[in-house]
Amino acid sequence: MLAKHLSIAILFLATLSLASAFYAPEADSAERAQQFQFQSPTPEQVQKARERLKETSPRGKQEETLAPAEAAPTPVERPLSPFEQYVRGISPLTVSTELRQFGYDLFEQPPSTFAPVEAVPVGPGYLLGPGDELRINLWGKVTAEHTVTIDREGKISLPETGVLHLSGLTFLEGKEFLEREFGRYYKPGEVKSNVGMGRLRTIMVYIVGKAEKPGSYTLSSLSSLINALFAAGGPSKIGSMRDVQVKRQGATIVHFDVYDFLMKGDKSKDIRLMPEDVIFVPANGPLVGIAGNVKAPAIYELEEETRLTSFLEMAGGVTASGYLQRVQVERVFENRAKVTLDVNLEELTEEDNIVLRDGDLVRVFSITQAVTNPIELRGNILRPGTYQWREGIKAKDIIRNSDELLPDAFLDFALVERLVPPDLHKEYLWISLGKLLLEGDEKENLKLKPYDTITIFNKWDLIDREHVRVTGAVNKPGEYEYRPNMKLSDLVKLGGGLKRHAYAGEAEMTRVTPTPAGPKTEKIIVNPEKAIDGDPVYDVELTQDDYLFIRTVPEWELYRVTSITGEVKFPGQYTIKKGETLSSLIERAGGFTDKAYLKGAAFTRESTRNLQQRHIDESIDRLEQQILSSSTAAAEAALTAEAAQQARTVMEQRRALLSKMRAARAQGRIAIRLDVLEKFKGSSSDIACEAGDSLNIPRMPSQVQVIGSIYNPTAFVYDSGASISTYVEKAGGLTRDADKREMYVLKADGTVQSNRQEGGFLGLGGFMSSKLDPGDTIVVPEKLQRIVWLREIKDITTVLYQIAVTAGVLIVTF
Repeated sequence: MLAKHLSIAILFLATLSLASAFYAPEADSAERAQQFQFQSPTPEQVQKARERLKETSPRGKQEETLAPAEAAPTPVERPLSPFEQYVRGISPLTVSTELRQFGYDLFEQPPSTFAPVEAVPVGPGYLLGPGDELRINLWGKVTAEHTVTIDREGKISLPETGVLHLSGLTFLEGKEFLEREFGRYYKPGEVKSNVGMGRLRTIMVYIVGKAEKPGSYTLSSLSSLINALFAAGGPSKIGSMRDVQVKRQGATIVHFDVYDFLMKGDKSKDIRLMPEDVIFVPANGPLVGIAGNVKAPAIYELEEETRLTSFLEMAGGVTASGYLQRVQVERVFENRAKVTLDVNLEELTEEDNIVLRDGDLVRVFSITQAVTNPIELRGNILRPGTYQWREGIKAKDIIRNSDELLPDAFLDFALVERLVPPDLHKEYLWISLGKLLLEGDEKENLKLKPYDTITIFNKWDLIDREHVRVTGAVNKPGEYEYRPNMKLSDLVKLGGGLKRHAYAGEAEMTRVTPTPAGPKTEKIIVNPEKAIDGDPVYDVELTQDDYLFIRTVPEWELYRVTSITGEVKFPGQYTIKKGETLSSLIERAGGFTDKAYLKGAAFTRESTRNLQQRHIDESIDRLEQQILSSSTAAAEAALTAEAAQQARTVMEQRRALLSKMRAARAQGRIAIRLDVLEKFKGSSSDIACEAGDSLNIPRMPSQVQVIGSIYNPTAFVYDSGASISTYVEKAGGLTRDADKREMYVLKADGTVQSNRQEGGFLGLGGFMSSKLDPGDTIVVPEKLQRIVWLREIKDITTVLYQIAVTAGVLIVTF
């Protein structure tokens, strides 16, 4: 019996889409429109589409080739200096030893950056030699220009003077020599001369030792020692920066300390090189590192005996955040182990000012970031922050008057948190702000100690805000903050004022007062209209949690709208008055057209739809609980893998059934029997209209449908003389699994007539010989006894019956 009732209900689900399409074409089209609604692309999708278009577009590629975008230069992010770290409060307590040898980064630039500039005047001490070019101008009695180059033998040749030897002379001596020679051929004052340098010669020097790139180098004759060092990449990491030597003709003519150049700008020993000079870079001397809070942490090479204080000066000195009471020296002791020595620079003696050795590492630690004399003021105050503690300071020295408090400051008390030695645990102290600032009570003027924290509270952080409420016929109903001296008119105005349909002459205010015996509730009748006009008698003062309800005028409703569609002369939406009936609505719509099919009229009501949907949802929830419970029990009782798999399959089938049930939506259809207007008036179906009602009168359909367990489910042209058996035979007859006893007809007016009803068709010669109306649907259920698990579910017939109602069908009781 359960399976048969189930087959009926499931076939109602199968016909749901048919009923929805027949009775609600507008809803279906709206739903389809919503499904295909255009979705605006997001900005990210637009950008990705542009990039793909640029990659695939030939024009885009051509434009990119012709006018490539210039890459924006990446800003160089320099590391924070120790003082920047200190100001930001991130100065580390541990010292980083990621140090580099001092000065070597100077030579990391390309050699061309430091090449000597040749387009500069040559000094008078410049030594002339083979390859130098001279430019000689003569004017007066004789005008001539000569550009000559000193040859390998050190001489030049001029028409006026012949061969002259200049090599080995300085530029000044060469000019004086040429003037004397010209004076031998011309009388004084007849010819004047000017001698200048043209293209200069090159010289070859040798760079050897621990240089980065030792070898022979061809340089400009103006090159100095530093230029040569740059050309060779400077000393290597094992080469000395303190004793770079220049050797000339077997003798060392200069010892150059690169540190003097880097630290003092001393270039006095940067001599100009001569051909065949040898630059020798010896191995470096003792290396000592210094890390931490000094201005130039690095690894330095020591030239001579250097003490700790001198070494600190070499590194630029200790920074402002350096901790002077503990400078640590880490030393390799006799090539066996490391030892450390802590030095207090504030109490440094000659004995403590140790001489540094090769391999030493000096660490200068940072001071702690904690302030040692703070008083912290925070909370609901105008100028929170850290204040200085001094002997004898009190609370009123920090909070001088009430003007320094922010609005809504809590005056009952302020919190003072104090660290109490020796373990520095926290204790709470309290100050009455109101007595201290408003009454001048010195008992509340607490003496402060270092690290005290004073917190001023906002009163709404400690207590709940007080509210009053207004509802009903106001423009902005809701809950509003209660303020002292608040009146009834204030609350009405906060609610946006009265609406047009408000019953302004009388309103109800509820007031709850706490008493020792419990809350006391009062109902107070007020007059909002006179309160807004400013009448002090009616503009009563409010208290916390007052509740004001503004009534509307009796039986107020702005519009009641119903719709009538289909075969009426003037379909559309109509406003109705209270108690207006369906016959009145049909008359206002001009009555039926000659094509109206009254038996197929579909009447739906919003309140009925909501009720039906709520009932079906509750029933499906109960059914789901039963199904899941039985499925869990079956899974736990499974003893084999095959049984467990079978239980899972059954569970999936049950979930599919539940999913189909939840997809059904109630339409709120009420079955009515329409007739010509004269007969319909005053009948039982001529009910009063409600807002949201909808009446659809279709055209006369020309078909009868046959669905379910038949060989050819389809629709046939209506034949007034044909019976149910005639249409079933046209569809090929019943299948083997058809349940003939459960056949039924879904009538066009929303009712159902089944083969199991007593009387009815059976009393008129049998169900199969019954005649049909246009638009009727014959439903042939399938036998479902083979679905064993359905028998285990209680109340499934009731649930499926309610689902059938969602198709807008009124089923006559079996």
